[in-house]
Amino acid sequence: MRSGFLNRNNVAHVLGIALVYFVLAAAAIAFTRLSANVALLWIANAPLLAAMLARPAVERPWHVAACFFASIAASVSASPYAMLSPLLAVANIGEALIAYGLLVRLGAAQSPFASLGRLLVFGMAAGIAAPVVSGIIPVISIWAFQGTAPLTIWSNWIVGHGLGAMIGTPVALLVIAGGAYRERITRRHEWLRAIWVSGLLLGITGLCFAQDGLPVLFLPMLPLIVATMAFRLAGAALGVFAIAVIGAVFTVAGHGPIQLIAASQALHLQFFQFYLGVLFLTAMPFATMIAEKNKLARAVAESEARYRLIAEHASDAVLVLDRAGDVIFASPAVREVGGYDPDGLIGQSSFAFIAEGDRARVRELHARTLAQPERVHRAEFRGMTARGTARWFESTARAVTDEEGRATTIVTIIRDLSQRKAREADLERQATTDSMTGVLNRRAFQRRLADGPSGENGVGVLALLDLDHFKSVNDRFGHAAGDAALLTFADVMRSRLRQEDAIGRLGGEEFAVLFPTLDVRAASAACERLRKALERTEIVTPHGSFGITVSIGLAPLSPGMTPEAVFRQSDAALYRAKALGRNRVELAEA
Repeated sequence: MRSGFLNRNNVAHVLGIALVYFVLAAAAIAFTRLSANVALLWIANAPLLAAMLARPAVERPWHVAACFFASIAASVSASPYAMLSPLLAVANIGEALIAYGLLVRLGAAQSPFASLGRLLVFGMAAGIAAPVVSGIIPVISIWAFQGTAPLTIWSNWIVGHGLGAMIGTPVALLVIAGGAYRERITRRHEWLRAIWVSGLLLGITGLCFAQDGLPVLFLPMLPLIVATMAFRLAGAALGVFAIAVIGAVFTVAGHGPIQLIAASQALHLQFFQFYLGVLFLTAMPFATMIAEKNKLARAVAESEARYRLIAEHASDAVLVLDRAGDVIFASPAVREVGGYDPDGLIGQSSFAFIAEGDRARVRELHARTLAQPERVHRAEFRGMTARGTARWFESTARAVTDEEGRATTIVTIIRDLSQRKAREADLERQATTDSMTGVLNRRAFQRRLADGPSGENGVGVLALLDLDHFKSVNDRFGHAAGDAALLTFADVMRSRLRQEDAIGRLGGEEFAVLFPTLDVRAASAACERLRKALERTEIVTPHGSFGITVSIGLAPLSPGMTPEAVFRQSDAALYRAKALGRNRVELAEA
């Protein structure tokens, strides 16, 4: 896919995110906005921020544009501030852009919940800094529009948008980024566990908020912790989100334990915001700590396999890759094998170092290794060295599994095959090239002609070339001079013809050229330029200097014509060029 262009899948994601944005924005305005104020729980920016974090870069400007118009549409359809909808859309989309920019700047854009440090950065960027800055626009515009106290607007905007981003973004990433943020459920007992944990959470939360006689807001905490322990980030994020949705519905409708507080509806919703913030700050760090503990356990297993392989293959490079193919360990031998600094490879995609023509095949090997962790997988590919040159390598890979038998990482040994490939290429060159001139030999040229153009649309021409009076050169100046004439002619052809034109030596002083993409007129002009160039060339030898000319016969390729037939036509044209005085180009008779 070319940069800047969207395919059908990209367009579907852009439209889907925009639709979700509109629904969430309209719902927030309709159900959580109190009179003369802004929405108190704004989750709409979460899918936009998640899309910028997880989707391809080519989609980002389109997500921004689509969600901008979705924000305007939501304001026009559900808000009394329809006149201010463009300004509010700027604030909403600007908030997501600020959060994304801060996460990138602070190095937390990839896996923002992978560690407590990144989680803190996410909370500061998306939950505080971005709403604080973006809230300036609605403060000024709504105050100017209807005179609402700026501090009230600003505080509600910061809390509502910050809390919505922190609650909604993890859920949006689970949906958009898939396996990068959630663990796959593949076994029957895992599905059963997911069902009963979900039922427990939804049931207790529903019972808690369906009544307003007992102060039991603490009850949903138990199933939330159970969900977090069972499913880590997915359990924490979806659990908090489920409690937020159920609690918001009942609280807006005037039900739930929060109604025991003798206060206005605005204070009830603000207390509910505080309650959700406590849940988030309890569950998400706990999920991150569990993930880090599991990561440490996997590291122990990977370390055992890593050092065993290093001991066995000390001269080869060893890489440890995660499921996405990113490098998480590189042995010191990568310096000798590819010229890379081992520490500099950490975090980079291993596929970026594969030559483009072999990248798809290596990706298939990676997927096959993950799918069949019990087997060793091997492949040869062209990789790029630190100097930017391509070199042949061999990969021997095997997956490392966790306690449940699922592949978590891949340990691969990289061996340099450049010397072996060079020997193979040299043998191939010797088998296909003329040892004196370096052009194709007769057999290789005939094979190239047989596999070449079919002659359709008048394209494809064969030229036979014969040096004039070559025997007299040998007789007068010696065989060394004849060899010099052959080398000079080969050099002239290489310099005057195109790279795609195939040059071959058929034997003695006779050569052939296949023009695979030219018609007769263009091929004749090319041969005429070649003839004149050779005519002007002086060949210097110890016994004196001399010049030499060439006669050329051309024949076009026709559909269904055999190589033998086109050779006969070209040879007849060459014979006619010799008969008409040599040093000329003649076309085969129709």
